[in-house]
This record gives sequence, structure tokens and C-alpha cells, in this order.
Amino acid sequence: MKHLALVLAICGMAAGCGGAMYKSSYDAAYGEAPPPPAPGASGGSYESEEGMVMQAASYRGDEHDYYGDMDGIPDVNDEAMFEMAARNPAAKKAKVKHSQGKKSSNYDPLQKNSQNMLEQAQGKETTAKQEEEAPPLVVYTGYLKLRVKRLLEAVDEVTRLTEDRGGYIESLTRDVIVVRVPAKDFDEVLGAFVKLGELLERRIKALDVTEQFTDLGTRLAVSKESRARLLLLLEKVEEVEERLLILEEIKRLSEQIESMESTLATLQNLVDFYTITIELQPVLEDSAIMVSRSPFVWVRDLSPHMTSIWDGKDEFSMVLPPEFVLFEKDDVYRAQAADTTIVRGGVVDNEPLGNNEFWSGAVNHEMKGRGEKLIDEGKAGPMAYRLYKSEDVQPRYYMVAVYSRYEDLYVVEVFYPSEEAYEAHHKSMIDSLATFEVN
Repeated sequence: MKHLALVLAICGMAAGCGGAMYKSSYDAAYGEAPPPPAPGASGGSYESEEGMVMQAASYRGDEHDYYGDMDGIPDVNDEAMFEMAARNPAAKKAKVKHSQGKKSSNYDPLQKNSQNMLEQAQGKETTAKQEEEAPPLVVYTGYLKLRVKRLLEAVDEVTRLTEDRGGYIESLTRDVIVVRVPAKDFDEVLGAFVKLGELLERRIKALDVTEQFTDLGTRLAVSKESRARLLLLLEKVEEVEERLLILEEIKRLSEQIESMESTLATLQNLVDFYTITIELQPVLEDSAIMVSRSPFVWVRDLSPHMTSIWDGKDEFSMVLPPEFVLFEKDDVYRAQAADTTIVRGGVVDNEPLGNNEFWSGAVNHEMKGRGEKLIDEGKAGPMAYRLYKSEDVQPRYYMVAVYSRYEDLYVVEVFYPSEEAYEAHHKSMIDSLATFEVN
């Protein structure tokens, strides 16, 4: 069973790499937010898959030195290296509450000679130099509320300005437009939008995701190297039990690799193209529209396009689909896919004390008053959800799920900006709701 120890060592190396990131959050005036990357620096330090792999390689050092003699026998040096890879300092920062990782493990300190080998494998000096020279990776989101004279003319002008800068329309309804613009043009495009009408509200949020990107790239590289070593080992193992064990671990690593690659691609897209939501309010409101508002403040404040529930970020967890990036260092629970499908969650007071049916009905009353069409409802795990569809030519979807637990009420919102986004994510989001649990 000498190969069994090697398999377990590799398992520990791949599974021990957790995820963490650092963010800067700005939710006040735009002037207080850090500037977007300068022209030519947009998209961060990873302009290709090759660049990402090269950066991750700096944590591994020379692959032959890192993995020892590659003879398939777990000698002392091999096992020490596997353990050291799993104990990458970037891997011990925080637990990951979504499908890209498990809780990171804590290990005892290595002996001095092993620490020296770790420093050599990671290439600390090279890595520090690269991090110092590389521009930060920042994800920007903007929200504007404008009062305009003519809705159609404003929509046409937003479309023109967006497409002239190489951006595209992600979602378009009667009075709300969601656009994606190249990072380098964010400031200029946002300023042009402001001139289309009277500015009623502006919100800008910036999140530095450099550490999250780097950490995930490192974990991906380690997982790939682990799988490659297991494939080599599989060719030498003859015992059926050991082969099955190795094949099972290869399958697990392959799924983990696919998930991390999907998350990295999403994160890169969000870094390359920033999101701007423009809500248009006509000067003359349509007085024929009757609005029946909820008596509950948090229900009235619900919006597909804006965060309205701020508390409870760390009080629950759920397994998100791999195409979503969870901004773990944000001040609220928020995740996003590359097509601008957004997941938000939080906790409000269960006051008056009500069950899932009561609060789901309260949400439905509010949405009905807004003219939203209820197209689906059901239960997923502990949560009761209702799905609404706008009546626009290019419809968007909005799902609100609730879970009543004693004095707390947990709320999860999902915004699908288009029919395509709804088709791509809704089923997997229902599966995610089924994994919801209170921490």
C-alpha cells in the first residue's frame, strides 16, 4: 500500500488550498472611489491563460525540483513537498462557502529545512516582485438614476454611447438598462450617461479582487500538478483497490479544476468589463399606473438592480454554481456571473413573526403592485421562492426566496438580466437554494 500514502498526500495538497481576497469598497460619491485602471492596464495582469499559468508557476518553483524524483514512491522529500504545497500561506486565510473550495486546514509549523524548501518552491522573491509590478485587479459596478424628458431617446443614446466604446447592452427594459463597458472607458462612459438627464442618484462600488484571483490561480495550478502526478502513478499501480482510489481522486480533481477554471474566467470577465445600471425616470410619470405598496419596509425596498438588505452576510452559506464569483470580502453577500446574473442575500427581522408562506405572500403582494408577473413558485431546501418576469419586449427575471427561522428572516434575491441568463442559471440556482444553511 505504499502508493496509498502518496494518494493521500496529493489529496491533502490539493484540498488544503483555501480561498481568500482583499477588497476596497466604496459606496459614496464617485470621486471617492479609486480610479479605474489606466488605458493599457485594463484587465489586470492576466491577459491570457498562459499569463495566469506563469503567475501560478511562481508559487511552485521548478516543477522537477518541486515534485522530487517523480518515481511514484512517496519518500520523505516527496511527502514534505506535498504537505508544503497544501500549506501555501495564501491558502490559510479564510473558509470558502461556495463550490470553489472547502474549509482550509490548519497545520503545525514545518521544520526549518522544510521551510527553506518551501520558500524555494514558491519563489518568494520573484512572486513579490511580480505582485509589486502588476496593476491591481478591480471590479467596478455603477448605478445611475436619471430623470429624462423622453425615455426612448435616452435609451437610444445610452445604447449608442455604450456600443461606440466597444461595450454591449446586457439587459433592457422600459426604464432600466444594464450595460457592460470596457474597464478603461468606465469613467468616460459614466460621465456621458450623467449628461443625459437630471442626476437623481449615483452609486459606485469598487472591489479589489487581486488576491482572490492570484490565490485561485495558485490552487488551480497545484490541482493540475496533483492530477498529472496521479496519472503517472496510475500507470505503475497494479492493485485494483489502489487503482480505484487513484481514479476516484483524479475524477475529484478534474471536477475541481473545471470549477476553478470557470470561476477564473468569470472573474476575468468582470475585471475586463465593468457593469453600469441606468434607471430612467420620465419627467411626466404615467398617472394611470396604480401601485400597491407593502407595509413592510424591507419588502418595499426590494429591487432587482440594487442592494437593499445589508445585514447577515456571514450568518448563512450556500453552494453556488461554479460560474458565479462570490465577493467574499464585500460588506454584503453578493455573487455575480459573467452575464451579470446577480445573487444577493441577507437577514432582516422576522417582525411580525411569520412563516415562509406569510413572507412569500407579502413579497408577492408588492411585486403584483409593481406589475411583475409571477411565473413560478416552490420550495428548495428550507426556502420558499417566487419567480417574477417583467412584461417588457426584452424581459428580465427576478427571484425572491425567504426562510423564516425564529426571530430572523433570511432573504435571497436572484436577478437574471435576460432570457438567456434565466435559461442558463435558473435550474442551478434552485439547486443552490436547496443547499442553504444557517451558520
